[in-house]
Amino acid sequence: MSTKAIHDARCRMQGAKWAVVLASAFWFLPLGLAAEIDDLKKAAPGREAYPEAGALILLDRRVVTIDKNNRATTERYLVVKIFEDRGRDEFGDITQKFNRDGQVVEVLEARTHKPDGTMAKPEARAISDVSAPEVFDAMAYTNAMLKVVSFPALEKDAVIEYRVRVKPKRGTREDGFSGVVRFGGFYPALKREFELIVPEGVSFRHDWTREEDAVQPQTRALPGKRTSYVWQINSTPQITEEPGMPSLARLVPVLVYSSYRDWTQVAEKLKQEFDQGLTQSPEVKRLADSLTAGPLSRGPAPRDPGLAARAIFLYVTQKFRSIRLDYGDAGYDAHKPDQILQWKYGDCRDKNCLLISLLRAAGFDAFPVIVSRTLPVVKSVPCPDVFDWLATMAYVPTGTAGQTAVDNRQSPLFLDPFAEYHLYGTIPSDQAGREALVLDGESAQLSAVPPKGDAQTDLAITRAELSLSATGDLAGTVLTEVGGYYDARIRANWRNQTLSDRKRAMAQTASSIKTGAQIDTFWFSDLNDLTQPVTAGFRFSAPRYAVTQKGELSLRMASPAIAGEPLFGIVASGRRTNPVESRPPRKYSYECSLKLPSGVKVDILPDSVAASHEGISTQGAWSRTADGVRFAYVVGVEKDRFEMGEFAELKAALDALNRAQFREVYFLK
Repeated sequence: MSTKAIHDARCRMQGAKWAVVLASAFWFLPLGLAAEIDDLKKAAPGREAYPEAGALILLDRRVVTIDKNNRATTERYLVVKIFEDRGRDEFGDITQKFNRDGQVVEVLEARTHKPDGTMAKPEARAISDVSAPEVFDAMAYTNAMLKVVSFPALEKDAVIEYRVRVKPKRGTREDGFSGVVRFGGFYPALKREFELIVPEGVSFRHDWTREEDAVQPQTRALPGKRTSYVWQINSTPQITEEPGMPSLARLVPVLVYSSYRDWTQVAEKLKQEFDQGLTQSPEVKRLADSLTAGPLSRGPAPRDPGLAARAIFLYVTQKFRSIRLDYGDAGYDAHKPDQILQWKYGDCRDKNCLLISLLRAAGFDAFPVIVSRTLPVVKSVPCPDVFDWLATMAYVPTGTAGQTAVDNRQSPLFLDPFAEYHLYGTIPSDQAGREALVLDGESAQLSAVPPKGDAQTDLAITRAELSLSATGDLAGTVLTEVGGYYDARIRANWRNQTLSDRKRAMAQTASSIKTGAQIDTFWFSDLNDLTQPVTAGFRFSAPRYAVTQKGELSLRMASPAIAGEPLFGIVASGRRTNPVESRPPRKYSYECSLKLPSGVKVDILPDSVAASHEGISTQGAWSRTADGVRFAYVVGVEKDRFEMGEFAELKAALDALNRAQFREVYFLK
């Protein structure tokens, strides 16, 4: 036998020996978990205890271990009992998001405990790595991955056991560690637990986003000079998903922890990461000059920096496809503006990087601003993980002689290049007023996104001109003019639809008027033009809309429109389990003139209605006109959120406009 062969044989023997040792180590390690899952299965209640749930989470445990370089390794242990098909569909495929360039995912356990006591494990091909669905056609972000485990043999009363570890690849020392842990969700859980393990003597801050959820950790010393902190909440209820509800993170207990010194350190860290992508190149400069050549012309028209900034913003917003990855989703891989120009797409980091580079090339001060759209920020815990979005804060002079951007620092312009459905100057409602941190290297203090743009009007006005025939046929034209919030809703709902899609949607509008009604024609202003508010309308006909009997015409006045007030749909149900988020404050107005046929007279008009409660007001009235009647109502939404105790008042105010006593009218022939 050759020397090499002997060496290889010894290596194989040594490898086998260590394989046995490691196997033994991993065999004994989960014994406690095995006993725990047996206890969980035996004690688990049946479907009758949770009639609204498709599954019950028996245990959801997360363990984050911080090493001496502030790098985190995360383990999750999940045990779920299936009640019905909804639960099977939800937990049949469990995914773990990770950054392929900076993290490794190990599936430590995946199996199904069948009701008959046997077990089934996924086949090797049922465990796979796939690109996150948001980036399947954006190759620059294919580091955003999902580890997918597809569980077999799922049926009623089967129990899923899943354990996964996410650990960092080798890297440099981090400035600190931080995280956010949510103790709640759309499925009930018997036990939710979070454990943070840190080197002995390492300090950090922690707190809850809501005072009523505060639970203190249990601490204990671990071998290897480490300290464990454990937070546990039992019997977390099921959160029912409803339209118009706040984000889940605002409804359940959320723990925030961080070792960062203060918000200044957080801002410096994030600014340094973002600045890696900020470069000025000849190509960026040429593009900025070409975009601002018209607005900055020194010809007969006055120099207008505001138009120049708008031209740059609209170019980045509309000419580059948006890849909707939340801030930090795939790790921070800053790309250069020249790369983004080539790709013609970008996530929130890269589109803002290009926007800021172009604004600076045009002579404007502009900086990134990170926003917390879904999480309340705990000011006492400086945690970068609470931010999930990135936008731009620009300082643009008004054009007054001698004024500079510095002179206008008190009136920053908030720009989100993902606001592709929003009229220029409108702040998206999910960001308006939310906590933010401007990464300008100066302020480094928590602030807030402006509640609305300078010229933003969150108003919808619908005017309908209708005529009624002697036989009860109804026809007319409905025109809607909108701004702000309503403008964005119309663009989002209609802009990308084909003509066939629009016709089908308008057919549904017709059916909401009356069976047999039809839309004769419809139109929209240019939904791609973000500088002009949307106008839209349609003409319809509804044969036999009014009921004719005993010398009388009667009808229930409908109020069809391109844009409606969504609160009407939200209060249509009598039951509500969550608060209603009503961002932003706004006003909806509907005015309808109804022309009556010759020989038909008004009998008795319905009484006016008015309801006013904290945060909501409604008014509605009928009146006579020279050739018929006028029907009108107004809804005013004055605050951002209605708690559960306020839902009855909200519903009553809106129901007043839909009651038969107000909508039904009679005419004499």
